[in-house]
Parts: sequence; structure tokens; C-alpha cells
Amino acid sequence: MIYIPQRIKEIIGDQEYSQDEVGMSESTVLMFPEYVLKIQKRTPETENERNMVAWLGDRLPLPQIPIYYVEDETAYTLMSRVPGKMLCEEAFMRSPESLIRAVAEGLRLLWSVDVSDCPYRVSRLDERLKAARENVESGMVDLENVEPETFGPNGFSNPEELLTWLEQNRPQEDIVLTHGDFCLPNIFADRDHISGFIDLGKMGPADRWQDLAIVLRSLDHNAAGVFNDGNPYFRFEPRMLLTQLGMEMDEEKNRYYRLLDELF
Repeated sequence: MIYIPQRIKEIIGDQEYSQDEVGMSESTVLMFPEYVLKIQKRTPETENERNMVAWLGDRLPLPQIPIYYVEDETAYTLMSRVPGKMLCEEAFMRSPESLIRAVAEGLRLLWSVDVSDCPYRVSRLDERLKAARENVESGMVDLENVEPETFGPNGFSNPEELLTWLEQNRPQEDIVLTHGDFCLPNIFADRDHISGFIDLGKMGPADRWQDLAIVLRSLDHNAAGVFNDGNPYFRFEPRMLLTQLGMEMDEEKNRYYRLLDELF
């Protein structure tokens, strides 16, 4: 039986729920008819999710958070359910053109928000590198969940060496509003248009390649069938998305932000 605090029960009552298993988060996610309850250790990211949703208001299609409650250092975030389907679902994966258009639309929505007065900085590179150092020094880097080329004979010898490289080779930031973990399961669409974003703990002002690097990797893996027993859907090339955005590939930033993500 999963413990749910009384403060949460006052809103959801005795509604039945199912447990969501999609994604790679360490959170426990309970799905109610109208709400989603995310249960996880309290961290700066759980606080940031609550803060960013409040700061953004109705400028983006985000879940509402009627209550954020902390008990015994466990954060309980009750959110409204986002309409539509995840972009990793079968219908989108079998329609590459619609999928790529939706991803581009999602990025443009984020980039259209003025973040010049945003008070939250958990997403900025200074803070991300501090958090990466904490992960490395506490042994929290999951070496079972990294790209095969990151460590080993042709890569870095260990997370400490990677962190040092990231600290010494940081690029200049081109600041926009970023999701922070812009992968297909965190983007919802309805009738081929973006209907919402979820998992917002890393959301905030950052370089636009923070999101581009992650979604290019996500599109590549999902299209190749990495999460579908190795059965590919289509051959993805980065230009398919970059052309939609009117952008050129920045190989240095793409590599940098993919490598940074390996430490989280």
C-alpha cells in the first residue's frame, strides 16, 4: 500500500489509481482520473517544478499544481492530468512528419516565453555543473544508464574525468526557456498539436541546446526502436528537426549537453 498524506486525500478522496511505469525517473507516479500524484525525495528540482509552474501561469500548456506537500523529506506533487498522448506513443512514432512537427512546435512554444525576469536558476549551466559535481562526488552517476561511447577506450575513463572536461569546456549560453529534459515521454500532443509538458524539475532559462541535444537523442533512440524491443520505426536524421526549426547543427553544443546529461 502506497502512503498518501491526508492533505492529498482531502483533494482526491477515495478515487482509485494506477501506477505509471513510463519513463526513467525514480519517482512513484500515481494516475487518478483527474490528477497525477508524483512522490519523490525532496530536492531542488521538486521545488523548481512547483516554482516554474506558478511563475509561468497560463503562458504554456502545463499541469496545474493544486498542492505541493513535503513530509519527512518526501515531496508529494499533485498535478492536473495533461490531455493528449505522449509523443513516444505508437501513433506518433508511425507518423514521422507529424512527430517532428510536434517536437518543433513544442520547442518554439518554450522559446517564445520571455525569461528576462525569471528568478529561478536551477537550469543555468553554473547550477547544473554544481549539481553534476554533487552527483559525481556522492557516487550517484548511474553507469548502467549512459551511452555506450561515453566511457571506455574511446571515451572518458570515469565520471570525474567527464566532469572536469565539462567544467573546462563550457560553451557560451544562448538563453531561452528550456524544459530541461525535453524527451518524447515528457511532451504531449493532441490532434498533432502540443497539449502539455510534464516532468518540469529542470525547467528554466538555459541554452537552447540543452533541449535540442536531449530531444535529438530521444528521437534517434525511439525511432531506432531502442524502447520497442529493437524494432525500428524510421531512420531519424537530426536535419529532419533542425530544418523545421530553420537551424544548423552545432556539433560542439550538441555533444556538450548530451555529455552533461550523462551525470544526471
